[in-house]
Amino acid sequence: MFGRKTPPSQPQSPPRVRAADVAKIQGGGLVQVVVTHLSPPEFYLFLNDVFVPQIEVDSLSLSVEAPTRDNLGGVVRATLARYVTDVSGRRSLQRNELFPCTLEIVGLGRRISVTATQFDSVEGMWISLGLRSDGTSADIQGAQALRVLIGEGFVDAKLTWTDGEVEDLFPTMELGF
Repeated sequence: MFGRKTPPSQPQSPPRVRAADVAKIQGGGLVQVVVTHLSPPEFYLFLNDVFVPQIEVDSLSLSVEAPTRDNLGGVVRATLARYVTDVSGRRSLQRNELFPCTLEIVGLGRRISVTATQFDSVEGMWISLGLRSDGTSADIQGAQALRVLIGEGFVDAKLTWTDGEVEDLFPTMELGF
């Protein structure tokens, strides 16, 4: 302006993304189950950090199966069956599919985490178990199926390997049954 040359402009660095925005839960969300007592089982369920009282929960079931000739996509389902009260005061059982989401179950010194980016497909799905002291977990390879069932009076989790061996992730002897 006014006869002076403008200094060459410096390339601007991209604006920093706000940490509060990066910390948001996106997509299908986060389902957390924390098992705190064994006999009788007591658990706390959170859907995207909203508490669902145990008395409202009929069951939470998780079923993951590797693809087969008959079902090329495999089975990847997590279903929450819960009681809801309508405007007339009547309670009815409602079932909700939870995937896509990350489902984390913690209890008895154990941790199961399943992330599925698609309903009923193993594409974009992974299972990790445990929690090491460095914050990492063991990603599972070679599993044929994972089944978890949590409800009033029971907590059951079984992992089936491709060779047919079945392991209890929450052994029944620890539950006092």
